[in-house]
Amino acid sequence: MARRCRIISRTHPDPVQCAHGEIPVSIIVQSKKWLQSWIVPWFVGGTVFFLVASTASHYGVTWDEPGYFHATELEIQWFADFGKNLLAGRVAESIGDDTIKTAWRWNPSLVPHPPFSRLLSGLTKAVFSPFMDKFTAYRLAPALFFALLVTVMYLWMAAVFDRATGLFSAVSLVLFPNLFGFAHFAVTDMPLTAMWFLTVYCFWKGLKDWKWSLLLGVVWGLALATKFPAFLLPIPLLLWAHLYHRQSYHNNVFSMVFLSPLVMIACQPYLWHRTPTRIAEFILASVSRAYSIKTSYTSYFFGQLYLSSGLPWYYSFFMTAVTIPETILLLIFVGLIAMAWTKPQREVVVLFLFNAGFILVMGLFPGAVLYDVNRLMLPVLPFLAGIAGAGFFFLTRWLIEHSQRIMMLQRVKYLRAKLIGTVSLLVLFPPAFDLMVYHPFELSYYNRLVGGIRGAYERGLEVTYFMEAFTPKFIKYLNEELPRNAVINASISNFMFEYYQKENRLRRDIRITDKEDFDYYILLVRQSTFSKFERDWFTTIPHPYGAFRFDGVPLITIYKADQ
Repeated sequence: MARRCRIISRTHPDPVQCAHGEIPVSIIVQSKKWLQSWIVPWFVGGTVFFLVASTASHYGVTWDEPGYFHATELEIQWFADFGKNLLAGRVAESIGDDTIKTAWRWNPSLVPHPPFSRLLSGLTKAVFSPFMDKFTAYRLAPALFFALLVTVMYLWMAAVFDRATGLFSAVSLVLFPNLFGFAHFAVTDMPLTAMWFLTVYCFWKGLKDWKWSLLLGVVWGLALATKFPAFLLPIPLLLWAHLYHRQSYHNNVFSMVFLSPLVMIACQPYLWHRTPTRIAEFILASVSRAYSIKTSYTSYFFGQLYLSSGLPWYYSFFMTAVTIPETILLLIFVGLIAMAWTKPQREVVVLFLFNAGFILVMGLFPGAVLYDVNRLMLPVLPFLAGIAGAGFFFLTRWLIEHSQRIMMLQRVKYLRAKLIGTVSLLVLFPPAFDLMVYHPFELSYYNRLVGGIRGAYERGLEVTYFMEAFTPKFIKYLNEELPRNAVINASISNFMFEYYQKENRLRRDIRITDKEDFDYYILLVRQSTFSKFERDWFTTIPHPYGAFRFDGVPLITIYKADQ
């Protein structure tokens, strides 16, 4: 009887015990389990954020960032004015259509995307700019998105497979060079990638818990307020759900239909007026980008120039395959093959596959655009990392099962842990080494299937495109080496050097021109944008005045006028 009472007291705490300060055992155990379950996710997210934040200043300002920075400043000022007008009882002045358009629709040709990612960049800039460089403060927002993405990857894969697979998948995601590079740039690519993956995760969780369905409505609404491709996200989700969970996804659909649009509109003051018309205008502009001269850019692919409509159908598949580390790419194929033997986890792998396949074929849709190597396919990478994680789980489980049949290995202590550690090291060390070597030129990464960056350059693939190659080190070189009052022409990059001067990063005496009376010509080796004059110069002058190279491949060349 005493023993029975003892057991009951653990599950139903005695008020007398609590009054005397004794903490029930069940509460201690539950608290310990909760703490243990969240130590690894917090550690993973914190480590990733610190890694990205500490390297954010190593890159040059990218092509889109000056426009995004200015738009963010206007939006921050709108919030400040709104607060003042709210206190003064003049809210109408802030929510008038003309005022909103001035702040939230500054230049649609430069900043065509919704503002959610800029709102977070504005928040991190407002909080941290007193303590750090302004560019770095802006870039803390994509670092947060990346940390969230990696953390959710760990949680999802650990729940479906095991913690070792979750940790492997999270680390492998960090080691995608292009993804790691974009985690440093205050543009829409990393936010969209994170929000796409997080939306799919919430959809999966919402199949069994209505509270997650509500969160799904919020998350997808924020994704809609990030970039247009999120509008297409329900297509792979509903196809998969109808195959595997046709009786249980109604809460998700209800939340996405009724809650997500409200969140999207709430995040975009520009949509507060003429809402249906402006949403329709945004969708129309987004699905017809390939038909506009301003947004239909060329791609340099195997030595030829293509518009999006003329690219080979396999372009997105090829460019994705050759910019993923080889060992992880191998595990992706293992994961796809292993679906036949991993029945309990198969539906999640199929969910990853549906999203990955859909993202890769989006570029084939009428009106879609493809350029900048794999930048517009960036959301595919987390799903491929998840499939690679499935391959890791299958491979390690197969090795463990077969090693236990070998007499010599049966005597090895901690065999499972050692096998998992060995496979992880063999798969992850090569991309970790590549990431370290390529830094801060991760966007120029190509794997060994095409011979690395040197092989890609020789085969006629684009090796740089986003202006991050104008690193602080390069700007320092110009400040130290160019003579006083030098005149430079940087062609399509002139606006970036003007921005560096405006921000006091480039010497003020250096003059920038788009005419022929220059002393030095600075050429970003983005061959898809070369004029005939630039291509002739680039191909006929083997020894320019200066060049910034990586592994022997020129990313930036400098010519003197008398060359």
